[in-house]
Amino acid sequence: MLRSPTIIILLWLMTTSLSVESADLAFKDEGNGFFSFDTGSVKGKLRADNQSQGIPTLVEIESGTELAYGRGNPGILSYYRVFSTNKRWGDAARGWPKSAKLLPDGAVQVHWPSRNDHPFEMTAIYRWNSPNTLDLETIVKPDRDMEKFEVFLSSYLRKQFKTLVYVKRTIHAPGDPFFLSTDVNDLVFGTYLAFPRDRRAAQIIYDGRWDYEPHPVHFSVTKFFAYPLCMKQDIRSGLTLLLMSRPEDCFAIETPYNMEPADGIAGHYSMYMSLLGKDIKATQTVHAHVRLVIGQNISEKDAISLYSQFIKDINEKK
Repeated sequence: MLRSPTIIILLWLMTTSLSVESADLAFKDEGNGFFSFDTGSVKGKLRADNQSQGIPTLVEIESGTELAYGRGNPGILSYYRVFSTNKRWGDAARGWPKSAKLLPDGAVQVHWPSRNDHPFEMTAIYRWNSPNTLDLETIVKPDRDMEKFEVFLSSYLRKQFKTLVYVKRTIHAPGDPFFLSTDVNDLVFGTYLAFPRDRRAAQIIYDGRWDYEPHPVHFSVTKFFAYPLCMKQDIRSGLTLLLMSRPEDCFAIETPYNMEPADGIAGHYSMYMSLLGKDIKATQTVHAHVRLVIGQNISEKDAISLYSQFIKDINEKK
């Protein structure tokens, strides 16, 4: 059971650069599938045309730091692979035909219609919750029964950010959960790292869905996550990004290892969230919730409190 948010959350909300009331939390339609934003804390663009999808530029205004990894990458919170048991649907959802529109409250809705090569309808809603907090809701409705359906959500950040994942301890080394730095070692070298929810979730990763060309992936399961909560942190500046979801919405977190100089795996500078991972009946509608938080010097204690606030916010919407 998560504890109620502490005074840390109140201080966090009070010290953001602008209050929710005075900030401009609405996206602006720039045309051709691009939507800009400037919340007073961060600014950038969301892309949702038929070539790509994601947030290719995201600048923290106070420091002027670009967070998204460029060089043609789709950026942050981009829909990548979509799977069911031992099946990959197409190559990358970000390149599928889609439509995008601005909603009355300033959020952006992206819609992928069902097609022969992916027989399900998918919708994403991007909404700024506060000047430094972006919520993403994923909605899926398949045309046929889907077994262990997964939406693989990708985020690519600049190379100065190191990855940490909030993990459980083991029965052989008990204790409280902690943020584990995903540093390279000989046991995992040459593989991506996976942090599933539990043993059943780990089995989904190895059901054959990642064996297909192009670009099959070899994962090493390391530890189970305590919550689906991961951190990207610039140790020198303190600039931090948190990605979080609910355990029922996200069955695994995946990431390259931290390594300098980077090899072909570490050089992706990415974080991934495996959403859903459940059986879905034809015409059934399912939802998954993700939150991105950007700030300076977010401590591990702050991160847990912010996660508690996220769970509280989602529960209040039910």
